[in-house]
Order: sequence, then structure tokens, then C-alpha cells
Amino acid sequence: MLIILGVALSIIIFLIWSAIIQSGGRLATENIFADQSQTQTQTQEPVDSDDVDRVGPARDAVIAIVNAPSCESVENDAAVLEDLVTASLQQGGIADDDRQLIVDTLKKIDEACPKDFSLSLSDQLSGAGVSIELAQISVDANWVSKMRPAPEGAQALTALTTDGRNIHCTIESTRAACSIYTYTFPSIPASCETYTQTFVVSETGDTDALCSWRLQAENLVTSGTFANDTFACDVRDGGGTVECWSQLSGKGFEINRNGSRTF
Repeated sequence: MLIILGVALSIIIFLIWSAIIQSGGRLATENIFADQSQTQTQTQEPVDSDDVDRVGPARDAVIAIVNAPSCESVENDAAVLEDLVTASLQQGGIADDDRQLIVDTLKKIDEACPKDFSLSLSDQLSGAGVSIELAQISVDANWVSKMRPAPEGAQALTALTTDGRNIHCTIESTRAACSIYTYTFPSIPASCETYTQTFVVSETGDTDALCSWRLQAENLVTSGTFANDTFACDVRDGGGTVECWSQLSGKGFEINRNGSRTF
């Protein structure tokens, strides 16, 4: 009888132990699959956009310009600079080094490219569609250089006449021009003979000589240099000679009763 009871008890213990082991195995398997599922879920989650480095590629594009300005597209260069500013603002602000990089790039463009390219880019950076930050960097840099600045002490004057009112000049925002009424040198072009001779220089272009229109001005002067931000005119020889030029390009003209020259 005791033997039978012992065998029965052993069978019961064995069954209980088997159930415990099987339950533990199922739990372990479920935990493994749960861990795998969680790992897969974490892997499939999209990368936070704040973690993407947009400044680095934008900075590299600007560095490419400063290393080798192409002087081909004002719009493209402006867009590249704007991309760096936009990316920087999206990620906390423009670093001092990146501000300086933009300034260095603008100055390199002015050094390497034709002056009219620099002027066009400067206008582009102050126009519609450009961020306030980039426009301010461009203005503060004052990066468009002058080939022949007006001398210290030049007076602000928009119109003048010299040589007994024989030469009349205007100094405007986009040009400087002078008309001479009585002169002995050959007219330019020759078809202007007997007409008032006028010379005009723009910001970056060569001087034009014409006779299709003439100037009249007040403010009689006999000497001195007169200028605005872009142009200058020097009056000398008691008012008999006037020389005007673009400060940006250095191009201009000189006239008196006996001769004229352009440069």
C-alpha cells in the first residue's frame, strides 16, 4: 500500500514540475518576441528632423563659392547664402563663424568678379524674398569696394556749372554727366559737330559721348571736389576743367574748352 502511495505521489510531483517548466518556457518565449517587437518598432520610428544636420551641407556650398567664385549667376549665389542662413536659423541661430564666412564670401566675389556682378548681387540681397538676417549681414559688411573713392572732404552737390557757365554737370545716383557748350576739340561722335557735347558715366560702364541731350545746372563753382556715394566730380583750373568718375569702377571723363578724354 505504501509503495502504491509513493508511486502516485511521485507522479503528481512530476506533473506539477512539468507544468511549471512549460509555463516558464512560454513566458520566456513571449518576452523574447516582445523585445524583438519593441526593437523593430524603435527601428522603424522616423528620425527626428531636429537631429538632421542641414547647416553642414549649406556651409559647404558657401565654402565652394568663396574658394572659387564663378561670377555666373547672381541668383544662384544669393540662394546659396540664403540656404546657410535659413538652415542656421532653423537650428538655433547663425554662428559667428558662419556670419564671417558669408562676409568673406561677399568680399571674395567683389574681388574676383566684374563690378556689375557685385552690384547686382548687392541689389539682390536687399530685395524681396531675402531674409532680414542676410540683408543685414550684406549691409553691415559694406563689401562692394570702390576703385577710386572720392577724396576726403568732398562736398555733396547734385548739380554745378563752371567756366563762366560753359560746362554744366549733374551728379546723380546712377550717373554723372557734363555738357560743354563751347569747345574746340573734335566732337564725339563726329555727327555731333556744332552741337552741345555731353559725356555720361554710369556705375560700371564705359563713358558715353553724345549730343542728343544737354544739361543745364546752377551752383557756379570754380574749384573743389563734389560727390555722392557713387560718383565724384573734380573742378580745377579756376573752373576751366572738370573731371568726373564712378567711384566703383574708376571710369570717367575729363573736359575743358580745348580737349576731352575718357578713361
